Amino acid sequence: MSDTTHRALRLALASLLAAAMVAQLAIGMSRNDLTVVRFFSSFNVLSNTFAAVMLALLAFRPDRDNAQGFAALRGAVTVYMSVTGLVYALILAPEAANVGLTEPWVDWSLHVIGPIAIALDWLVDAPRVRLPSNSPAIWLAFPAAYLVYTLIRGPIAEWYPYPILDPGEVDGYRGVALWSFVVLAVIVGFGLVYHWWANRRSPRPQVA
Repeated sequence: MSDTTHRALRLALASLLAAAMVAQLAIGMSRNDLTVVRFFSSFNVLSNTFAAVMLALLAFRPDRDNAQGFAALRGAVTVYMSVTGLVYALILAPEAANVGLTEPWVDWSLHVIGPIAIALDWLVDAPRVRLPSNSPAIWLAFPAAYLVYTLIRGPIAEWYPYPILDPGEVDGYRGVALWSFVVLAVIVGFGLVYHWWANRRSPRPQVA
């Protein structure tokens, strides 16, 4: 694949994800009680937002992958998108209406096409620098902060973005803790695999 084609595909995917999120927000606000705060309180929306921005940045300047910091950030986004796709497919798909999805193309864009394309992009064109050995641990920081935010805001707003984080849906906080552990373990697993894949080759020169 030529560099021009790769950049065009990245930009096209970024545009698709952005369009899907705008459509989801507009439809959700018109058909139910979805608000902007609730919209951006969903992990799938945040991960897709990060992915769209990252893809756009790479489309315009592929050499950003020469910087270790950006490469590590890209790895984090790749992990989050993979988790978004996997958790949705295995757990949340039967409850799609509860997370505000109302159009099949939006659902597919954010939970199937996006996660698969982001993962393939990493596998086909991994970062051009070696990632720090502690990257998988660092990638846990955002999901952990998101979990704390959701558990604090949930009782106050009387709303949870996902059933597995709602104590009333999963046998109290014991159930929430169990599901949280499972998801965090999946994040670690993806992180280790993607980290190994990126670093499996000989290191290339790094740019600060």
